[in-house]
Amino acid sequence: MADSSARKIEYEPRKQNGSQKRQRITLDPHKVPYNILEKTLLAIGSIVTLGMMIFLVSSSISATSAQHELSQTQQTVAKEQNRITDLRQEIGELTSTSRLNKIAREKGLTLINKNIRTIR
Repeated sequence: MADSSARKIEYEPRKQNGSQKRQRITLDPHKVPYNILEKTLLAIGSIVTLGMMIFLVSSSISATSAQHELSQTQQTVAKEQNRITDLRQEIGELTSTSRLNKIAREKGLTLINKNIRTIR
């Protein structure tokens, strides 16, 4: 059970002269040369692997760049929303009834609330 399925082949050359010695040629199954198909497949596999590695690195870089751009855009949106909120609060303070009454009293005027229209 321990022997391999590859056989050791012994070749016997033909005797030209009766006094020639026998030569034994044994093939080692662990030292089989690659054929053209195997070499081609190995080269194509190496090229495909290299291409996939380059694609992976470039897509990783582009994903990182997109995440950075997204975070910058989100920060800009948050700043603008805060600015809009501040402006709305300022509009509310400037159009408050108590402020308008105070300004009217300073100028010697009276403010009639039913004559005020709120436009939004």
